[in-house]
This record gives sequence, structure tokens and C-alpha cells, in this order.
Amino acid sequence: MTIADSNDDEPEFRRIHQVAELFQISRSTAFRLMKEQAWPRHKFGTELRFSKEDVEAIRAMNHEVPARPKVTPNVGTRANRRSKPTTP
Repeated sequence: MTIADSNDDEPEFRRIHQVAELFQISRSTAFRLMKEQAWPRHKFGTELRFSKEDVEAIRAMNHEVPARPKVTPNVGTRANRRSKPTTP
């Protein structure tokens, strides 16, 4: 198959920001999910690229992007701070 035979306008490999746009997530979320879920990818030197097959595999892995767990602060609540007796 030659370049002239290709009817697709889509690139053969996508960059991380293009994959993020496809899934409607931020670039930083795409990086985080890539690491957490071990997304299939190709590395050319320091460049990360995703083939069409990689994108389809990622889509199959994630029907929807999981929400980040809510982080609770490590400090006490205001009510807890008020109930402590104060020493003069």
C-alpha cells in the first residue's frame, strides 16, 4: 500500500495531547491514566506515540474515565478544634 492509496486523513500515530482530546480529558489526566492503567503505547526515543490499535485498546479498557478519589484533609474539623479545652 502506498501513501496515495491511503484514504485516511488520520495520522498513523497520535501524540498524548491528541489522545487526550479524543477522550475529552486533560493532558495531565492522560499522563496519569497512562501510568496507572499501563496504556499500550510506542516510544520513539523520548517521544510517546499511540497507534490506532492502541487507542482502540485504551477505549476498550475505559468505557468512562474513573473519577479521582476524594482526598480528605489530615487536620481536624473546626468542631473538633473548638471542643478541646484551653489551658490558661
